[in-house]
Amino acid sequence: MQKTKLLILPSLLFGLAPDRRVRMTEKFISGVTMTAARWPGPVAVLAPEDPFDASGNLDDVWVDPAELPFEVMVDSFDGERARAAISGAAVVLGGADHRLKHLPQLCRSLGIPYVFLTEYSLKTRWQIIDAERLNPLVAWRRKIWAWQQERANIAAAKTSAAVHCNGTPTYDAYRPLNPNTLLYFDSRVEPAMLPSSPRLAARIASGASAEPIRLAFSGRLNAMKGADHLLLVADALRALGVDFTLDIYGDGPLVAAMKDTMAQKGLDAQVRLGGVLDFATELMPRIRDTVDLFVCCHRQGDPSCTYLETWACGVPIVGYANEAFEGLVRRCPAGISVPMNDPGAMAAAVAALARDPHRLLELARHGLEFARQHTFEREFAARIDHMTSLIGQGLPPERSST
Repeated sequence: MQKTKLLILPSLLFGLAPDRRVRMTEKFISGVTMTAARWPGPVAVLAPEDPFDASGNLDDVWVDPAELPFEVMVDSFDGERARAAISGAAVVLGGADHRLKHLPQLCRSLGIPYVFLTEYSLKTRWQIIDAERLNPLVAWRRKIWAWQQERANIAAAKTSAAVHCNGTPTYDAYRPLNPNTLLYFDSRVEPAMLPSSPRLAARIASGASAEPIRLAFSGRLNAMKGADHLLLVADALRALGVDFTLDIYGDGPLVAAMKDTMAQKGLDAQVRLGGVLDFATELMPRIRDTVDLFVCCHRQGDPSCTYLETWACGVPIVGYANEAFEGLVRRCPAGISVPMNDPGAMAAAVAALARDPHRLLELARHGLEFARQHTFEREFAARIDHMTSLIGQGLPPERSST
């Protein structure tokens, strides 16, 4: 009998409570639930235990595995339980993680298609290290380690039956290495969340565009996401005489420092910290109904779901020209990219759009149309169809690792 199980080995750690509840992220659960609903067989996930109470993710939840539509195993990636699970799978999906680097070759030796899942390029990994402002020697060591890991990622891309790339940076890097490479955008936007047209259209028609331009940001408030630069942008906008408000949603280690800066610079009247909002019921409606432009100071090129989710609200983006955002705007002119780490240039771009509401609306329409073509359901359907085609197929010849 042909095997049909899909085994997912995520680059995550699962929390494990004494009552056997498991901590995962809501985003991960929704993705695997969607996969299980479409996959022509059982779905299982396996990840090691995290000894800490929280991962730092904003959407951590504790769940009873028995209530999920997929099997959950908490164990190491290199133990007997993992090997047994791999041997019983029709397809294995694993991430770009040093703990998984042995998996592509192991699966090939067992005749099981391995799908390599990746999202961070080497350039992005180095930018994340730079954003942490570490001791130079520590930063250098981490960059060497990341470079070594990239060699393993290249080997995995060549050895795997297929490669799934979340975002354009690794797609552009790995597509030449494996002809069976798929580009996707990992958001959680459902069709019902999308407006029929950008709210900006009604605002412009009513003449309300003369009011302050309403800016927003959402995400982790840390250096990697450029949260500290948001206040530099706000200060520069004030110096340019732009009438604006800026709502910042999220949480993170920079919150206290941001509050201090807002007080010192007198930005409290224009900048508000809104905390963490529920994605579907609070954040998406808030962005869709009350925001004109999203400012994104990401100082590295992670393929953040923020981009697609913002466009799905009918809201354009001004963002730093990291490789993820640049890859998106090459495919869809729904944003303005400015030089990396240049809050003055970002403020100038925002000021120009504040004076040109019709240009702002044009960008919004482009983004909304792109988001319609890349909803949660569409992206997962494409990925699942791609993996389903591997069931029972012979593995392609192994590509050279040189």
